[in-house]
Amino acid sequence: MYTAKEIIEKLVPIMSVSGYEERGREELIEAYSEPFDEYIPHLSGTHIFVKRCNKENAPRIMIDAHFDEIGMIVTDILDGGFLSVANIGGLDRRIMPAAEVLIYGKETIYGVIVSTPPHLQAPGDSKKVPKIDGIRIDTGYTKEKLSEIVEIGTPIGFYEKPVMLGEKRMASRSLDNKACCAAAYLAAAALRAEDMAADLYVTLSAREEATMADGASSSAYAILPDVAIVTDVTFATAPGVKAEESGKFGSGPVISLSAVTDRPLTDALIDMCKDSEIPYGVTVDATNTGTNATMLTLVGDGIPVAVVSVPIGSMHTYNETVDLSDIENAARLFAKAVCSKDIFEKGEDRYV
Repeated sequence: MYTAKEIIEKLVPIMSVSGYEERGREELIEAYSEPFDEYIPHLSGTHIFVKRCNKENAPRIMIDAHFDEIGMIVTDILDGGFLSVANIGGLDRRIMPAAEVLIYGKETIYGVIVSTPPHLQAPGDSKKVPKIDGIRIDTGYTKEKLSEIVEIGTPIGFYEKPVMLGEKRMASRSLDNKACCAAAYLAAAALRAEDMAADLYVTLSAREEATMADGASSSAYAILPDVAIVTDVTFATAPGVKAEESGKFGSGPVISLSAVTDRPLTDALIDMCKDSEIPYGVTVDATNTGTNATMLTLVGDGIPVAVVSVPIGSMHTYNETVDLSDIENAARLFAKAVCSKDIFEKGEDRYV
């Protein structure tokens, strides 16, 4: 079994630009399968991993962590070996110039986003956010050679280079949301079948960045879980980020208080943190958690859903930053939930 750092280092290089998650299936299965009993592919591109409690008529708990990442798609191949692109997901275009990228053509090739030197910029240009249709990627190939490798519609991701900042903090591309994929893995690795109160279904869901909840909701119809925990990233407290709208690095997972989420399930998770001395925070998301939770509540007869997030800095850039202790503590909470019989009880007074 891997540590938090090790499983993230395994997951980050796997190509998972939103809408193309199935391309990395074999690499993912090899890296992720060990704690699980079964892998189930889904037509949406979602990867489903199952760990069974081996109890008759066991309830089902779904832990959803979207596997896809932001990226780009080729819109044209230009003279000089340049590519024009469109975005897939919410790219922060302010930091795009000079970024390193991987172009997933017939072979994977390296590219660099073109940057205009400050000496050549017109007055005021340095203050403008580049438009996506004006961004160009330099590949170093001739147009003719590049056209043999890349075609219109080829996906592009940022170059992977996970680095440690101090002892517990890590910066990398695609930590939104492979950080939470790692937390679900660690939870499964810590579980013994005899302690589990339910069968665990971990959905590494597809297309969250592109369509929000496409892969999660469709795979939930296949699973029909009794309860679900959606795990995603949330803003970490940093310069320019309000403390009441964020979680603090190293202070544990952040539990959402929202009209969208299930109150008894959310309260139960908070009680688990208190009883087990798992550090945690809360955030008030009112009517929108910004996650797959909203659509999951509408699947089938309705699924009780809670949202547990990991704080992240520099969201939607190629240097997203997380604290490994937050991932580890989120995993502890997920493992506690899988072993709790109480969260699967559904009495008439559930919301009284």
